[in-house]
This record gives sequence, structure tokens and C-alpha cells, in this order.
Amino acid sequence: MITNLQLKNFTAFTELTIDFSPGINIVIGENGTGKTQLLKAILTLSGPDAWSEQAHEKLANKLCRIYQPLSDKVGDLRRSGTRGNAVLGASFASGQKITAKFSGNATAAKVTPGIGGTPAAALFIPTKEVLSLVRGLTADESHQPTIERIFDDAYLDLAHQLIREGADDLDAKVQLDPRFASIVPRLANLIGGRYELHGGRFCFQPGAYIEKLGASSAATKAAQNFQDSVQKFVPTKAPLLSSGMTAEGFRKIGVLQRLLSNGSLNPGTTGPLLWDEPESNLNPKLMRDLVQALLELARNGQQVILATHDYVLLKWFDLLMDKGKGDQLRFHVLSRDTGTSQVRRDSMDDYRAIDPNAIADTFNELTKEQAARKMGRLGK
Repeated sequence: MITNLQLKNFTAFTELTIDFSPGINIVIGENGTGKTQLLKAILTLSGPDAWSEQAHEKLANKLCRIYQPLSDKVGDLRRSGTRGNAVLGASFASGQKITAKFSGNATAAKVTPGIGGTPAAALFIPTKEVLSLVRGLTADESHQPTIERIFDDAYLDLAHQLIREGADDLDAKVQLDPRFASIVPRLANLIGGRYELHGGRFCFQPGAYIEKLGASSAATKAAQNFQDSVQKFVPTKAPLLSSGMTAEGFRKIGVLQRLLSNGSLNPGTTGPLLWDEPESNLNPKLMRDLVQALLELARNGQQVILATHDYVLLKWFDLLMDKGKGDQLRFHVLSRDTGTSQVRRDSMDDYRAIDPNAIADTFNELTKEQAARKMGRLGK
């Protein structure tokens, strides 16, 4: 779990310090204010390359593979027009700290990790879905240099996490772990099935989790402890579909479903879940259930940090959060100072305190325009 991030003279940021909630963090801001760059900085600083014995070279290489500067040199990530080295720093809940510095012509970074061992690595879900790309990104016969020119390491890392082998019996996992009993069935029923790995590619199995009786004694006891009945996935008679034949919004939910199913995402154990624009290509009707699933993850110890442009997603978080259940929700607003054009950060725990709120302002403009046109028609 990350508690603090410091960025100085790095990409979009002249100087930025941000403190994260252990629950859900929502980063908002106009295009070009560095939301994705912020998430990728967390991904890089929490990853194994930053904490290895060869961190000076490995971290610089990882930054280049994540951000893909034109020269393939880490020095290009230093913000132009500023003085001093680029600095990236992070603090983690278990006491670990790390700082990386590099100049504008550097090919390596000076890394000063703290004591306390390596923190749990973050998981990053990018804006574009990855599920349908897994077969090409992970195939033995793929031309890796070409793939690396097209996709940054955030995509490649996620693809390899998705193909990790998981539990042999996901239904048993759902029964024995209350976290999965409340989240995995919700996601499957939301999209009408689940994604399964077959021969190196993901396929969609239509079906739903339903309540069933007559389960094994162990599963029944677990169900009695955590829920009123046993839930089991029941496939329909419809044939399997390749992931590419399903909606992209479904595939994005399928990524979360798969990470939970194979243990890559394990609330209370894994590092922060970073999600860039989860609303992208997602039907607004699905957002309430997605928000409920993310809140449930956070209630079970999973830190979530997401970037969004979407009013509907923001409002569902605002409406569904429940402090009585321990929900901790923090908004981080990135904006450009009108005088210096530098990116600044404001954080608040109350949605109504967000100022400026470009997302809400745009929604209000749309509502006013719609009302004005309606009144104009009524006046004719």
C-alpha cells in the first residue's frame, strides 16, 4: 500500500506531493494534467526493478519501457525548462521508502531504497482492454521487439499476470473466501458470464452464479459462516466465444474478474490496484455494479487508485460510499495554474468540496443547454 508519492521535474510535474487514502483514491483532471503519468510512476516505484540490486539501471530501463521517451533514455523524462534533477519518491505503509534521481542526459537513475524489504507491487489496468491481446502479447513465437514498440510495459506486465495459473476450483474459492463470495459472482452476473483461459487465449463462457443447495460439507460450512447459501457458476448452453467477439466494456470487467480468480489480485496482500479510466467503453448502466465491486475490494483491504473523466462513475462513488462500513474515499484534483501552467494538486474527502470540478461543470453545462433548448421549444 502506498501512502505518499513525490514527483519533481518529472514529465508533466514540476513539483507534486500526494498522500493516498488506504481505501479508494480517485484522480481527476483535464487532459494533459498527468493522471496516467502519476499512476505509472506508482507502478514503477513499487515494482521489483526499483528494489533490485541493480536498481540504478533496472529502474531507468523500466521507466523507459513504461513511458517510452523518444530517445529511449531516462533523461528525456526530466521536465524541460526546470532546474535540478528529476526526482521520484514513494513511501509505503509497511515503512519502505524509495527515491530515484536522474539528470536530463542520464541513462541510469540514482536509487536510494529504504529498509524494510520490497513492497507489494502494484497492478495497473490501462485504458485499453488487454484480454483480447493476451494471446499475441504472450505467445512464444511473437516478435518481442515489435511488440515492445507498440505496447508499453504496463500492457505487457498485465498480460503476463492474466495468464498466471489460478485456483483449480474457482467455485470452491468463492465459497471459502468471503471476499470472493461478494465480488466474483457480482462481476460474472454483471456481464452474463466469465472469461476463461483456453489454449493461451481467453474465451467467454456465458452463464451466471446462482444459489444452490446440496454442496459439500466443507463448502456448506463456509457458506453458513459467510453467506446464506452456496453460489455456483452455472454455464448456459450457449457456445464459448472468443474474447474478441465480446464487448470491450465486458472485457475490461473480465480483466478484474481474472485477476481476482487467479490470485494476482488478492485484497489485503497485493499492492495498490491502479486503473486508468475504468469507464472507457463501459455502458453507464454497468457502472453502479462496478463501483460496488471496487468498494467491496477496498473493504477487504485492497487499496484502489483510479483516474477518471466520467461524471457517472464519480457520482456513484459519492452515493454508494458508506462510512459505516469503513469506506475511505479521497479525491485528488490535478489542474494547471493559470499563471505558471504548472500542475497543482488538491485533495479532499468530500465530493462536494472538489474545486475546480471540470467533470461536474461540463455535465452542468450540458444540462443547462438541454433545458434552454427545451424552454425555447415550449416558447414557440
